[in-house]
Amino acid sequence: MSEIIDLKRRNFLKGSATAAVAAGVATTSAFALESYGDAKEAKKEKEEDIKNAKYTPSICGMCVNMCGVIARNVDGKVTKIEPNPLYTKSRNFMCARGQAGIASENDPDRITTPLIRVGEKGSGKFRKATWEEALDFISKKMVKILDEEKDNRSTFAFGAGASTGNMGDPVFANLINGVGSANFVDHFTTCFAPSFMANKMIFGSWGNGDFQRTKYLLNLGANRAEGIVTPDTLDMFRRTHGRGLEKIVYIDPRYTNTASHSDEFIPIKPGTDLALMLAMIWETIQNDYHKTPYKKDYIEKYVDGIEELEDYFKNGEGKNCTPEWAAKITEIPAETIKRLTKEFSDAAEKYEGAANCYRSRKSTWYYQDFDFRRAQAIFNAIHGTVNRPGGVLLGRGIKKIESYEYEDFPIYDNAKPRIDIAKVNANPGEYPLANPTKGSWQVFRDTVLDINTRWKKGEKLAEWEYPVRSMFIYKQNPMQSVPDYEATANMFKSMDLVVTIDVIVNDTAFFSDVILPDTTYLERESLVKQFGISEPVIAWRSAAQKPIGDVKHIYYMSSEIAKRIEKPFAAITFKNTWDEDDMEVALPKDFDLAKYLNDEFELDEAKLKADIKDEKLVEKIIEHASEDDLDIATYKISAAFEKTISEFNEEVMTEAFGKEAAEIAKEYGAYWPGIEDAIKDGVIEEHYKKVNFEKLHEVVSKADEKTKQELEVVLGRDFADLGNATYAIYKLYSKLPENWYIKPINKKFITVSLNNIDAKPFKNPITGKKEILGKFPMWRDSLFKEADTKKGELRVVLGRHAYFTQSAGVNNYLLLDLMNYNYVWINDEFAKEHNLEFKDDVIITNASGRDVKAKVFPTKRIRKDTAYIATGFGSKSTLLTLGENNGISQAEVCDNSIDPIIGSASMNETIIKIRKV
Repeated sequence: MSEIIDLKRRNFLKGSATAAVAAGVATTSAFALESYGDAKEAKKEKEEDIKNAKYTPSICGMCVNMCGVIARNVDGKVTKIEPNPLYTKSRNFMCARGQAGIASENDPDRITTPLIRVGEKGSGKFRKATWEEALDFISKKMVKILDEEKDNRSTFAFGAGASTGNMGDPVFANLINGVGSANFVDHFTTCFAPSFMANKMIFGSWGNGDFQRTKYLLNLGANRAEGIVTPDTLDMFRRTHGRGLEKIVYIDPRYTNTASHSDEFIPIKPGTDLALMLAMIWETIQNDYHKTPYKKDYIEKYVDGIEELEDYFKNGEGKNCTPEWAAKITEIPAETIKRLTKEFSDAAEKYEGAANCYRSRKSTWYYQDFDFRRAQAIFNAIHGTVNRPGGVLLGRGIKKIESYEYEDFPIYDNAKPRIDIAKVNANPGEYPLANPTKGSWQVFRDTVLDINTRWKKGEKLAEWEYPVRSMFIYKQNPMQSVPDYEATANMFKSMDLVVTIDVIVNDTAFFSDVILPDTTYLERESLVKQFGISEPVIAWRSAAQKPIGDVKHIYYMSSEIAKRIEKPFAAITFKNTWDEDDMEVALPKDFDLAKYLNDEFELDEAKLKADIKDEKLVEKIIEHASEDDLDIATYKISAAFEKTISEFNEEVMTEAFGKEAAEIAKEYGAYWPGIEDAIKDGVIEEHYKKVNFEKLHEVVSKADEKTKQELEVVLGRDFADLGNATYAIYKLYSKLPENWYIKPINKKFITVSLNNIDAKPFKNPITGKKEILGKFPMWRDSLFKEADTKKGELRVVLGRHAYFTQSAGVNNYLLLDLMNYNYVWINDEFAKEHNLEFKDDVIITNASGRDVKAKVFPTKRIRKDTAYIATGFGSKSTLLTLGENNGISQAEVCDNSIDPIIGSASMNETIIKIRKV
């Protein structure tokens, strides 16, 4: 009998100590050493460990940035994580989250064996299982479900996250595509959908900020100093206050760390950013700021629709979007709006596009997000900043490399369209710009829960409706990231099979039927990945240590499930596509094609003829399975996994760049043209994979004067700075042409007038009435709701903290040592009026009537009508010792507010009341 587990009964302190010892982390104070001699001996042992350690390049998996790291392995265990100096994306930099990766590796609550649920779903009761047992359990359930659903492969849904840099998405995608489901949801609509869609529609790319070269940065709420601390974040701040960047203006309802590093901070009423941007476009058009020499030439070459835009803001609805109008809405003075517009315009002209009205990554804030983000895109476009050094970069890689995603799967005729888009199509006027391949997490969740509930009651479903009976979740935690915790839990409860692949029992795993233990990023090799940044790089993650316990790679899980289901799935499709009238013969009800498929997915005709004496039936079975009909050989799902990760990486790198490049990428974790010479010249120490500063200075001293001057302009004189060293190495050795990162475009690629969406209807979530989109962004009073502070109401704004990536670090003991709770920020005047002090226990009540316990942090650094909550806390999983009930969960606090255009989560539309306990 399998062992029933109760992870919560572990002695966490004992486990933490064991984990710390395993990771080489000191568990006692250095002062506990009995003598100086002991200290000298300990130092000597440490130096020997460092000298004899194995150093392996990896890619950090603690957040979406995926920085390059070097893992130090002593006696089979990773004991330290250092930055990779050849990896240009992170430029020899590591943040607190990255350093804490070692705690995720050695988390005492980590899952090290498959688990199968034994209690009610959501009870947290599981039993240990072998891999064979768990995979067989999953596969048999899948076959039963597909057979009952008559080959509708979309009855299986899949979800994957990117916040932990898993780099395994193409592997998981092969399983998804092999199964044939249309239902896949990721973090798109809970993170960056509005800015992505707006920028993509205006100039064809999401766009990245070139902070290393920008001269003027207008930042609307992108709290980079806390949300994602990376080298390009530091590029902003090390050049402020007259050190190369003329000005950073930061606009936010809250005085953040980013505000403290900026040259100017301007508070704004939450939810009104669109009005500000419209006024700045108005000011630009009215004063002909877009007609200065550089910008006039830029617009003539690259921008389409400028005449329509001018007409809209001079004679159309946009004519009323004056700075004075915006001042009443945003509470930013009109003169300030005018000044900011002029400053930005002057910088963009003077530096030929080296300015940026920066879009944040997380842009799922308000109902009017889409128009706000396209107003930003238009503002950047008419000031000539797109695809310009120091402006908005479009992203350009070194060379296109082959993808691991398998493209030879058949079209599954019985797989129905994705359920959320089917809902949208059945209700014209709802979410007109919902992405057909990404959908909407909330619309998906709400639709599945509604249909599954009615289906289980035996109610008749509409033609487009069908039950989604199973879901696979890989490295994603929708229980904590999608607003309305209870609704997401009920959706999982309505399913027959929920499988979570992760390293701990987070809230989503807690509501699963089967949990498959994943490797951490330090334990796995991942597919090579290219980053088209200003110094493009190809990343190769290698395993830095052997997996702990009986955990497996996503490749193993996906390929093993594929092998188990491929023949039964093919057989189900075969019988459900058999047309008796067309075939002129009935297929026996007990016929199972799987019995006649060999390992190569070829039909064993001899066995078929031996078992079935009806020659016509045999002939038609062979015909239906043939290449001219079903082409049953293409139903072999495991064909997508014939190449291992290592084989694929070596093959694709060798084909694209040659054998030497493949060897370097594997050995050093990074590749860019010219890196070969840097390694040969010895600027990187071969064993430790650190910068040889003596050699680097020697190379710099021999460089031509132009290169020296350029390095000084960008870096200053301190080449010993770690990040500067990486840039210097790239600058000295890269064989890519100068300004390679600027895409060569010789046509108009920017469209400021979106005629294709003009007059598309949408449903206003506040009034319930139909409204229409315009070809230009517009402010709608009907989509803005204001917190009534006289009634004690506050609008919630969410944000990440530098130590946490959503809920991935909820149980990380090193990060929790730095920040152990996410207090709700409230204005100090509001606190006084309601008799609230620091750490007071309160109840937060949202518009849906949901109550959430919290503690308050009164401060002058936030507007009186606003409350701030950092994400990454508030887990309800009883199988997490440190994470359980620690802090406030965004999924519990936030209302189920959905942006009416794209279907993304409008998390900052939540209005709350706070009362003291």
